[in-house]
Amino acid sequence: MKVLAVDTGGTQTRIGLFHNGNLVSRTSFATTDLQALLDAAEELAPEGFDAAGVAFAGALDMRRGRILCAPNLTKWQGLELPPLLRDAWKRPVYMGNDASCAALGELTAGSRAEDFAYVTWSTGIGGGLVSGGRVLWGRTGMAAEVGHMVVQPLGPTCNCGKAGCLEALASGSGIRRITERKLGRPLSAEETTALAQAGEPIPEEIMREASIALGQGLAILSETLEPELFVLGGGITRSWAYLGPQVERALASMARTPPPIRLTGLGDEVGLYGAAALPTHWPDKWPPPAA
Repeated sequence: MKVLAVDTGGTQTRIGLFHNGNLVSRTSFATTDLQALLDAAEELAPEGFDAAGVAFAGALDMRRGRILCAPNLTKWQGLELPPLLRDAWKRPVYMGNDASCAALGELTAGSRAEDFAYVTWSTGIGGGLVSGGRVLWGRTGMAAEVGHMVVQPLGPTCNCGKAGCLEALASGSGIRRITERKLGRPLSAEETTALAQAGEPIPEEIMREASIALGQGLAILSETLEPELFVLGGGITRSWAYLGPQVERALASMARTPPPIRLTGLGDEVGLYGAAALPTHWPDKWPPPAA
C-alpha cells in the first residue's frame, strides 16, 4: 500500500511517500497555501498513491475533516481540508492533529511504548496520548491539546485567545512575543537560546521561564495520566542539552513520581510516520473518509 503522508506545521510542511510502512522519499517546504501542497505532492508522487494521511497543526473535528482553530496558521482556519484534497487526488484522505499523529508515529515506528505522552516543543506546543497501545483522540479528535492548558491564569494572551496557555509561555511563537516585549525585538527560540547560552541575562531568564513552564505542563500530565514516559520532539528540542536539565528539574519539583523524558528517535519525521499510519489506525467510532 502506498500512502502519501503530509505533516503541516506552523512553519514548515513535510511530505513523504510510504510503501508498506517504509518511507521511500520525502520533501519539505515553508507552509504557505493549499496550492503549494498540491504542487509538492505532484512532484513527489507523480505515479499516484492509494491513500493520504495529513497531520495538521491545529484543533480539528476529525469526523468532518474541519480545521477548527489553527493559532499559527490562521488562514487555514475553517477549511474542510480532506474533501479539498480528495477532490484533487481522487483518493481517501485522513486528517488528524499533528501532535497526536506524532504520538501515533512513535507508537507504530518509534519507541512503541504502551502508555506515554508525546509533546512537541516547536512553533507551537502540542500533545498526543497513548494508553494501552492506542492513541486517545477524544470525542472529535481534539484530545491532548497540551499547549492550550492554562498554566498561568494571569499570563500573556495566547494566539488562541486565552490567557496563560502553555503555548503562550514556552512555544517558539510565544518566545518571539516575549523577546519583543522584553528586548524590543522579536527573536526565535533558537536565537534566544543562543544568547542565553552566551550568558545574556534577559534571554537566560526567558528560556529558564519557558523551560519551567514546560516542566509544569509535563507535571500536570504526569499527575493526571501516570504515563510510563514522556517523548518529546520539535525544533526547540534541538537545544535539549542546554534546556533539558532545566525542564527535568522543573518536572521533578512539581510531580511526585515523574516518568523519564526521551527525545523521539524519529526526529523531524515522527509526524510523517504518524500521518502514514492514519489510514490503518483510523478510530473505529468514526466512518472512514470516502474515496
